Amino acid sequence: MSVLAAVTAAVFGTGGLVALAPAASASVQVTLYASPAATATSGCTLSAPCSLDGAQAVVRGLTATMTGDIVVDLRGGVYRRSTTWSFSDAAHDSGTSGHRVIYQAYPGETPEVSGAQQITGWTLHDSAKNIWSASVGTSLHTRELYVDGVRAQIARGPSNPSGWSATSSGLTAPDSSMASWPDVVGAEVVSENTWVHKSCPITAASGTAITLAQPCYTNAELPYNFASGAVVNQYPYNVSWVQNAYELLSNPGQFYLNSGTGTLYYVPRPGENLASADVEAPTVQTLVSGSGTGTSPLSNLTFSGLTFEHATWLVPGTSEGYAEGQAGWRITGSGMTQVPMSDLTRTPGNVTFDHDSNLVFSGDTFTHLATVGLELGRGSKNDTVIGSRFTDTGGNAVQIGSVDTPDRTAATGDQVTGNTVTDNAITFAGQVYRSAVGVFVGYTTGTTISHNAIGQLPYTAISVNLGWEGTSYSGGATVTYNEIFQDMRVLDDGGALYTQMPMSSPSVMKYNWLHDEDYTGGAPLYLDSTAGNWTVQYNVLQTGSEASRNIQNCCGVPAKNNTVQFNYSNGSGTLHGTPDPSNTVNNNYDSLTSFPVDAQTIMAGAGLEPAYAGLLTGRTINDNARSLSYSGPGWAYSNNRGYGDFDDDVHYSYSAGATVQFSFYGSGVSWLAQRSGQTGPVKVYVDGVDQGTVTPVTSAAPYPTQQVDYRISGLAPAWHTLKIVNSSNSLVTIDAFTTETGWSASNDTATAVTYAGSGWNYSSGRGYGDYGDDVHYSSSAGASATFSFTGSGVSWLAQRSDHTGPVEVYVDGVDEGTVTPVTAAAPFPTQQVDYSITGLVPGSHTLRIVNNAASLLTVDAFVVEADRQVTNDTGLKVSYTGSGWAYSSSRGYGDYADDVHYTSTSGSAVSFAFNGTSASWLAQRNSSSGPVEIYVDGIDQGASTPPTSGSPYPVRQVNYQITGLAAGYHRVKIVNNSAALLVVDAFTSRY
Repeated sequence: MSVLAAVTAAVFGTGGLVALAPAASASVQVTLYASPAATATSGCTLSAPCSLDGAQAVVRGLTATMTGDIVVDLRGGVYRRSTTWSFSDAAHDSGTSGHRVIYQAYPGETPEVSGAQQITGWTLHDSAKNIWSASVGTSLHTRELYVDGVRAQIARGPSNPSGWSATSSGLTAPDSSMASWPDVVGAEVVSENTWVHKSCPITAASGTAITLAQPCYTNAELPYNFASGAVVNQYPYNVSWVQNAYELLSNPGQFYLNSGTGTLYYVPRPGENLASADVEAPTVQTLVSGSGTGTSPLSNLTFSGLTFEHATWLVPGTSEGYAEGQAGWRITGSGMTQVPMSDLTRTPGNVTFDHDSNLVFSGDTFTHLATVGLELGRGSKNDTVIGSRFTDTGGNAVQIGSVDTPDRTAATGDQVTGNTVTDNAITFAGQVYRSAVGVFVGYTTGTTISHNAIGQLPYTAISVNLGWEGTSYSGGATVTYNEIFQDMRVLDDGGALYTQMPMSSPSVMKYNWLHDEDYTGGAPLYLDSTAGNWTVQYNVLQTGSEASRNIQNCCGVPAKNNTVQFNYSNGSGTLHGTPDPSNTVNNNYDSLTSFPVDAQTIMAGAGLEPAYAGLLTGRTINDNARSLSYSGPGWAYSNNRGYGDFDDDVHYSYSAGATVQFSFYGSGVSWLAQRSGQTGPVKVYVDGVDQGTVTPVTSAAPYPTQQVDYRISGLAPAWHTLKIVNSSNSLVTIDAFTTETGWSASNDTATAVTYAGSGWNYSSGRGYGDYGDDVHYSSSAGASATFSFTGSGVSWLAQRSDHTGPVEVYVDGVDEGTVTPVTAAAPFPTQQVDYSITGLVPGSHTLRIVNNAASLLTVDAFVVEADRQVTNDTGLKVSYTGSGWAYSSSRGYGDYADDVHYTSTSGSAVSFAFNGTSASWLAQRNSSSGPVEIYVDGIDQGASTPPTSGSPYPVRQVNYQITGLAAGYHRVKIVNNSAALLVVDAFTSRY
């Protein structure tokens, strides 16, 4: 079998099956219902649901005699917890007799389990600094705050301030100003270096002498000692920033809680209105917990379609602080002389389970959490995490097993075995403790980490084992088919795939695609201290010119007995000298200028499988990523700007001809930049085809960042290039690019495409680069092509020529206006996007294209956006301000959820907060609508006038759409510019 055949068979298999979570039993004993507003503790019917605790109590009374699955349907809304939602085998929460207890979302609804209090009653406290305050009482304690779904930052000073020096008891400050702060005791000093994040509270300040809490400060300074005598010292306690004091409130999006007075302070971001904003202050530290024993584990539980959000963690504010060994594992206690790498303390999970078996987390969301998103601790066996989304966690997103000394030789009941993490989207872990990783695997056997999309991380993506020296029962790990991108964005000496210590049984890392990692002195593929018994093959390391592999050989603890072969990289070979001779390192393909078909096959098969592709369709790639190339004159780089750039940096040039090219896989791309008064026209090319001149929107100071200056959606899924060329000596800035995936193409010959009218011809085997190497075409007026599809968006691809003319476009029978495809001279480019629409309600739709003249109409293919999230006009993330708003339900017109909000008052506004890279506003079109002003993240995007329509007025129409935003949390605000009718039916968004 050829290498390509072997790779293809391994990546795609022979049956195309998607891994699925364990199925429910064939029979259901009973279905119970819970609702956020319910108080009942019995019955739990659809018409009279129970509270969440009430439904659980009913379940506990049934599990002893199960004859089928017990299902609890959670209705949509927020289930606010002031205490932990607890499960235990002793309390009869386990499924029995081979059946499962299933807590799942009611069809079409989103239940959110939250540990936060909603904060209202805001007043302006300091108009000069725009600081607002709310009275929250002295019993509220939190280190987190969220405003309209966006994490607020605890008040902090500037990064890497100068003039500090370490002392035996703490620090010497550059001046004595801090000593006069009323709240200086309790402020914290953060120190980040190499692979660790540390923070210690201040316990005293006198003059320039700053005393830090013990044992935190001593622990943060301990050296790493090896049995060989080698020593790795932690750097002196450098000051990365100071945080958690009122005096540090400076930038929008920062908060400070004075627990002594019970006052919460916040500086709003542009566009935030605290009178209507959803402000959430987490107070619960353990949101969900579950446990059994080694002989009687908590078992056979399923959580499906639930959102776990809003939890805090208060330990870093105590004398223990946050002194770290590595990857979220901490140094606690006192009296140590070195980092106890074999006896570190876990950072606990906000959702945590131990001594459990056969748990399933399917289609869940873990977000806005302070520590570990989901922890499967000691004694966790045969659990499955599938099809779930982890984003915005303070610590590790997923944590499996432990690395304390007793865990190295754990008793059978305490061992962690057979757990699977597959087809999950894991992004933005480590948002508080930036040394955290995407997936951490401690001492375990038989763990599978497969087909996940993991990215946008400050440090390592997947980390297996920890301890540097010694042995454990850990072994049999499978790390395959993962897509890892944009990791190592902040800290140093880590990698996309990282491991320590020998495995007790063979383990594999294969068919992973690692791309656009920030270079930080480590390597995408990193076998660190004593790592052994790994087979590392057929991975693609798209890293740039730096080293792609590090097979550690230093400090007397070399990696041994590993096989590293057949990996593809555009980087150089091994870092840190020659690997130990016990390793087999050969037949790797390094310093590639382009990736061969074998490598491209691996790349295409890595990451989320098709059934789960909608979990993550947008990936934002920073301006310093390896898939970008800069050429031409005048390029400069600026970082740590503090203006709000993506990753706080940009490339820029004032020279004509300055060029940047970005290579990506997907169906769409956007270019993000800072707007200013100095930008000028640029030429844009997609796959070498001139898309015309784009003149970015100009703006006065303060210049907004992360703005979408160009976007294209609906390309055929494939490798593409976007090239931007400065047309003048004006300013061009490059902040980032956002790519789109999750689209699928249908050829012009597909059964879903029908042709009507005269003059249609078919041409195949043309060799021009058409999709499928063929097209349909007609030069007859009235000739039409109709494409029926299921999805939330569609594009029409065609060949451009100098004979094309205007066409009329209809979506679901509604006239979307006339489109005149761009003309081109020979050679005529193929697979060009002549029309695209996104943001429809997911479902069945039709696109119809009608030739308006006797010009040439070609149909090459159609590309479909698979899915979106829909938020109704009554949704939790939709807020209304101003006067005149009315609500109408049960209209029978075909609105989404059969209802709308509407107003005819000038200045009235609606806001929609969402997580993702794109959004749309849906409304009913009518003859009375008028202009509205659109704001995205507080930045004016200009006026928009929705199309008008005569009766019957079409519903669910896309009145505004934006794609290509940086991955993260955003807000779209629509303001009525006149006394015309403004209608809100729903919003859609896409991750």
